[in-house]
Amino acid sequence: MKKILICNIYKMYTTTSIVKAFKKFGFMVKENNYYIGNEISNEEKLERMLLSDLKSDNYDFVFTINYSPIVSKTCYKSNCKYVSWTYDTPMNLFSMETLDNPNNYVFIFDNAEYQKYKREGLDTVYYLPLATGFASDSYKIITYDYEVSFLGNLYRSTYPYLKEKLNEYHKGFLDGIITSQRNIYGSYFILDVLKAQESEIKDINRMIGIDLLPEQLSYSLAAYITYLDRLSILSIMSRQFNTALVTDSLEKEEIKLMSKLTVLPKKDYYNEMPEFFRKTKINLNPQFRAVWSAIPQRALDIMSSGGFLLSGYTEELAYYFENGKELILYDSIEDAVEKAYYYLKNDEIREEIKKAGCRKTNKYFTYENRIKEILQVIDIV
Repeated sequence: MKKILICNIYKMYTTTSIVKAFKKFGFMVKENNYYIGNEISNEEKLERMLLSDLKSDNYDFVFTINYSPIVSKTCYKSNCKYVSWTYDTPMNLFSMETLDNPNNYVFIFDNAEYQKYKREGLDTVYYLPLATGFASDSYKIITYDYEVSFLGNLYRSTYPYLKEKLNEYHKGFLDGIITSQRNIYGSYFILDVLKAQESEIKDINRMIGIDLLPEQLSYSLAAYITYLDRLSILSIMSRQFNTALVTDSLEKEEIKLMSKLTVLPKKDYYNEMPEFFRKTKINLNPQFRAVWSAIPQRALDIMSSGGFLLSGYTEELAYYFENGKELILYDSIEDAVEKAYYYLKNDEIREEIKKAGCRKTNKYFTYENRIKEILQVIDIV
């Protein structure tokens, strides 16, 4: 029997569905947890642990959610195939040193990110959208608790802390970039701008006392924009509609800004989340703003559960789903609010859209679909 080792470096909620899918294709799955932190010493510990496990049995390949340079290096030493499937974009790699290891099969869910690595000449990367796995007939359940909801965190950014250390010129420089990006969906230009401004980055790093790479500063700005987006849309929606937020925590000032918002505790991914999506008339997906191309996991989960999706525009959502018939995309906070008004007033249209989105997602975005593609690429069927 074919056998694989799933190496859990992070606690990812989708692992359960991935394991089930591999088993459906006849694999014996060994799942080991390696939750060891990010320090260099822990990376060495991971390498020792994984080497020991690989020597103890014969595996067709090792699998991880998100790419790990340490796992790639260890598998290369052991002459074992390494398969990874990214859930984060960008991949947050400080170096591409291990990406061209010939044992690698790196599946990237973000087509823009995939194209970036292909332009670098890498033939170990492949494009593979995410998947979801809730009941295909779930859209038939129609009882609503809320008009609008968002399940997710507001995001916490280091930018306000960094900004305190900057002079007025550099504050204006970064604030101007943020303002420009906030008005644009379907594109993310911040990283390119920062890479082109080497002298500005040097000055910023000197003032804050940290040597940030353009990628790190870009992430901080993207997180801050996402925070502003989510705070704004929830504040406006909660004043107009019966709106709920499912999140880990809110600060006092945020609660004041959204005083009419119903705040709910975190939901279990498999047992509670799908029902919550079904019992909300409009489910928001204000995506992380650096994700301008990919289909976010949350969008697929909402539609697969039988929920109506109102999402920020991304290229791949618009490519794979028909806007206005299977989901609704917005390109500004004002546009989102206007569309929420319309679809709350038009129940029949909204219900047809959510049913169509559910059918499409559960037909073409299943874990069985994706695992089959992976197995075909690595030539193990």
